[in-house]
Amino acid sequence: MDKYEFNDVERKALEKLNIPFVIYQFIDKRVYTLLVTDGMCAIMGMKREEVVELFDTDMYRDTHPDDKARVADAAFKFASGGEKLDVVYRSMSHIMHDYVIIHSHGAHFFTDNGIMLSTTMYMVEGIGGDVTNPLTEALASNFNSLMTKESLIRDNFYDTLTGLPNMSYFIQLADAAKKRLFAVGKIPAVLFMDMVGMKFFNEKYGLREGDILLVEFANILRKYASNEDCGRIGQDHFAMFLCADDIESIVEQLFNDMKYVNDGRTLPVHIGVYTAAFEDVSASTALDRAKIVSDMQKGIYNSSFAYYNQDVHEQTKQYDYVLNNFQKAMEERWICPYYQPIIRSINGKVCDEEALARWIDPAKGLIPPDKFISVLEDANLIHILDLYIVDRVLEDMNYTKSLGMPLIPVSINLSRFDFKLCDIIGEIEKRVKEAGILPELITIEVTESVSDFESDFVKAQIAKIHKAGFKIWMDDFGSGYSSLNNLQEFDFDTIKFDMKFIREFTNNKKSHIIVRELMQMADKLDIDTVMEGVETLEQAKFLREIGADKMQGFFWGKPNSLECKHTIYQKDIGNPTESLEETSYFDAISKANLIEPDISDDYDINSDDYFGPLPMGIIEFRDDTVHILRYNKTYAMFLLKTEFVKLEELGTGVLTALRRPEPRFMETVERCIKSGKWESVQQSPENGILSDVFLKMVAKNPVTGAVAIQLVIASVYNN
Repeated sequence: MDKYEFNDVERKALEKLNIPFVIYQFIDKRVYTLLVTDGMCAIMGMKREEVVELFDTDMYRDTHPDDKARVADAAFKFASGGEKLDVVYRSMSHIMHDYVIIHSHGAHFFTDNGIMLSTTMYMVEGIGGDVTNPLTEALASNFNSLMTKESLIRDNFYDTLTGLPNMSYFIQLADAAKKRLFAVGKIPAVLFMDMVGMKFFNEKYGLREGDILLVEFANILRKYASNEDCGRIGQDHFAMFLCADDIESIVEQLFNDMKYVNDGRTLPVHIGVYTAAFEDVSASTALDRAKIVSDMQKGIYNSSFAYYNQDVHEQTKQYDYVLNNFQKAMEERWICPYYQPIIRSINGKVCDEEALARWIDPAKGLIPPDKFISVLEDANLIHILDLYIVDRVLEDMNYTKSLGMPLIPVSINLSRFDFKLCDIIGEIEKRVKEAGILPELITIEVTESVSDFESDFVKAQIAKIHKAGFKIWMDDFGSGYSSLNNLQEFDFDTIKFDMKFIREFTNNKKSHIIVRELMQMADKLDIDTVMEGVETLEQAKFLREIGADKMQGFFWGKPNSLECKHTIYQKDIGNPTESLEETSYFDAISKANLIEPDISDDYDINSDDYFGPLPMGIIEFRDDTVHILRYNKTYAMFLLKTEFVKLEELGTGVLTALRRPEPRFMETVERCIKSGKWESVQQSPENGILSDVFLKMVAKNPVTGAVAIQLVIASVYNN
């Protein structure tokens, strides 16, 4: 529909009237100003073209904030076909520099060719603060009665705080404006805006300050578009409709304005942009797509904007596919656990496995975890996946047991969102009991992001895990900023080092120092360690040397299906499996402190000062054979000099000594086994070298009868 045009005679006659009224036309969901009288210009204190521009772009700019949405809503309903307009409100007068009470009356009429126009008369009834004026009471009565009607709450078109169109009305306006822009050869665009950190802003400054900031942001938007080209979508989310040619200049100016608004108490803004150049879609779809791009900027803590493009479109289709097929993928068992071995450093045996979710889709093939895990987290469905994996792992364990194969403890990854979506530990405990699986065979893995929750909540969840008989590992240690604080505050059994520590192993020698020190710290805290991402023999040798308890990575084995895992075991290929009966024995050896062994209970020595980087290791005596299970670098050098081992065997796993130690050394071994304390032997001779050695029994293997002895060489000198 085109704008109605008065002829020159009609326009001049009407514009000269001293009665303050305006004639409007409702086109494409918007109100357009056709004619303004001299009387209206007089009460506005503005020129006619200024009044027309104001009414077309921001009609309620001067309306009192408490009245703005109510008046805009009433006017829209009237303009779109309501019988009449009769509303009282306050508006700032540019003549009196104060709010005045305006009483507006409106009615419709039709032109000769059947076009509906609307005329509205505006009468100044008094000063806004004049409590004696009967219109002041009418103002309050009008407002209160309207606000109590459900129809207003249900059908209103404007946001009550900012005066911008609400989401539903904005979408209607944008759909209509899109047609106008296309008609003149322009490309329309929709912007979705998210004020980042509003929750924390309200907590810091209060809700009132938060509302002020929202209003200020709405005012900034009105600088670059008309009121009806903007919208408040809800909470701290806004939208804007404009020509695609103007986007980047407007966005940059908007960001700059936000830096200084509200006396500097402000927030960054993330903006997602969708233009019809990509695809002509409805305004609601365009807004959804712009929101997707805005949401993808999470984690960026300054103002930024991005466009919806083909890459995002493909991600969106993947997102929709995951959500639409997730339930079927579980029912059809397209999703299943794959098991990656975790190797104990001291014996090279598989001591644990990590269950990793894999989606093998008949249509799309392998869908990587990073393509569906985040989607399910975003949709609050991740706990369903994690409990499904628990069920599958327990099912696999019982099947493995039925084949007469040994069971291996399995670690299961939980999302931090699981703890808020359900009683995740209670659900796992119930399932483990029903499956008849020992709780010590289940390990819970969580990332350090759980520290985002309240400290007391996290502590309670960890206590619940331990009470159920499960162990808890912190996954991806070092990937965030709170790692060390988490070790201090929470009772984790094991930490898994993020693979980034080992990724730069070859090119950056600093990583050697960092990993070594972190291992020593964990050892002192009596926390087990797992290093992820081990891919080379050089890395494995280094980790053994510095005392990493366990290792995981492609060097030791990739994740495998249950069937493949069984085949590996049956054909006796790959690393052997550690028996459950021996686990406590090897755990004790792994936990033995080779950095600062505490012998102060048995000897009057300050071991922290006395030992330092001295030769230390764990020796296993089994029948007539001697094995070196653990050793630091200096003890490895001692073993080579005394010709106990061959150079080529270092770093390959358990070392077999070429001979037994000399008799006095062996006598001291027997003493420490009987006493359970540190014992010493002075000037023990081996291959022309004398050494003073401290010995203590660590543990006895319940299966083989082997005994593990920890040793510290306090001094070495030539015979």
